[in-house]
Amino acid sequence: MTPEEGLGVEKDALGEPMTEDAHDSPLPREIAPTTLGIALSQGTYDSQPSSPSPYREIAPNTVVPPSHVLPPGFRGPIPRDSDAETFAPLPSFVPVHENASLGNVTNFPMNKGGWRYTAAGPAAHWLPKTVFRSLEFLPDGVHWSWQDRSAFTRISQNAMTLGVDKGFRSARTNVGVRHGAWYVEIEVLPPDASSLPATPMRDGPHARVGFGRREASLNAPVGWDAYSYGYRDQNGAKVTCSRPAPFGRAFGVGDVVGMYIRLPPSDAPLFPGTEHQIHQKRIPIRYRGQLYFESLEYPVTKEMDAVMDKARHGEDAVAPSKSNEREEKRPARSTGASQPLRPLPVLPESCIGFVVNGAPQGIAFTHLYDFRPLCAHPSVAKGKREKKRGEGANSTPEPVITQHTSVSTIMRSRQNAFDDGTLGYYPMVSLYGGARARLITREFVFPPPADLEDQLWGCTAQRGENAVHKSAAPLWRPLEDRFQEHLAELEACDARAEQDTQPDNSD
Repeated sequence: MTPEEGLGVEKDALGEPMTEDAHDSPLPREIAPTTLGIALSQGTYDSQPSSPSPYREIAPNTVVPPSHVLPPGFRGPIPRDSDAETFAPLPSFVPVHENASLGNVTNFPMNKGGWRYTAAGPAAHWLPKTVFRSLEFLPDGVHWSWQDRSAFTRISQNAMTLGVDKGFRSARTNVGVRHGAWYVEIEVLPPDASSLPATPMRDGPHARVGFGRREASLNAPVGWDAYSYGYRDQNGAKVTCSRPAPFGRAFGVGDVVGMYIRLPPSDAPLFPGTEHQIHQKRIPIRYRGQLYFESLEYPVTKEMDAVMDKARHGEDAVAPSKSNEREEKRPARSTGASQPLRPLPVLPESCIGFVVNGAPQGIAFTHLYDFRPLCAHPSVAKGKREKKRGEGANSTPEPVITQHTSVSTIMRSRQNAFDDGTLGYYPMVSLYGGARARLITREFVFPPPADLEDQLWGCTAQRGENAVHKSAAPLWRPLEDRFQEHLAELEACDARAEQDTQPDNSD
């Protein structure tokens, strides 16, 4: 197999493709045709290239449905009576061939190139200043995300099954976890005609499962970077930061892998080092008739790059890794080369464990990194405070964006230093060479016992590993239960954004 056929996949001593060793390199990236996002690259909130800026005001003679009254000076897409207001409709699905179980979606923005897209709908009756609210895409419930996956993955019409015909590509669910204990299953399915590559790959299909943050790469396997934690199929190793370690039994086609994650409860004390304030920076756009929120994705930090660099080259490697140069091209804010690395807070008593066909394999990872953004460097934060005091109380905290504003100013204005309310750990799967995987969020094939975490720790202790956990494990819940919580969190974030929005006083 040529490197082109395998998309740069390497082999390890066990013969498994795309190993996580010190010489690993990310797979080739799908580079977005522009780094400006849909709103800027297509010139308008409404995807009409003739407009010079996405920040134009609505023309005075524009007809707006009476059910959606817009505030004075509103700049954004015009609501339509046909716009969805509860759930965004299913994307247009195109099977890879007739009667295929998997396919692709068309006229749909994928999360790539450093940009993130989420569904939106009009809600001017409830949000008179911000006008639009967050929606979830159908189907109703937890499923593989339509947009938060590699563009090279294939997905089923109900969004519960994924497949890949070539090198490792990854996907996350549409809902992540922020607090508590959760359980989900992933069934490894045999390849079918909709996932098999045109030229068979001699390595055969492979699957890896785990949890990852939003910053984790979608064009490399879970566990490749410091943002994700994975479990490998062929040799049962656990892996993060591209460093595999012996863990559990191997798994493959026909097996069901249960994934358990525990994070601190919502009322746990907040530890310093990360931003705990929730704040959103997004703009509504209309793309191919559907409303979306567009926002900059959180960039890979040099601190997390340094973690991976140390994992590869040892404790003496203190310089930030250059691996992000091989990552997807994404707009990133610079914190200055001379500033020291900030400490990386971890989530106390957090852990991830795995189960194969009902048999606990143990706790694979503990002390997960906090998913919230790191606080700004003290010197940067002090400078911002002094600048704010110097500007006076009546200064405008954000630049006023007009059609004459430079692209660089617009990009800076859209960078978010705070948690947008949807950060967390997401179930994640990585597939290779025709592999398929089905997500199971409630009706489990192997229902776990109530004391699942205790059994996982017991299995870990039997292997002679340190298995000390300080507090009683909370009751785990099926991942499907997160969906209604997620909707409530989206609603709370919308209300907070409305409250934080200042009225337009330009008139």
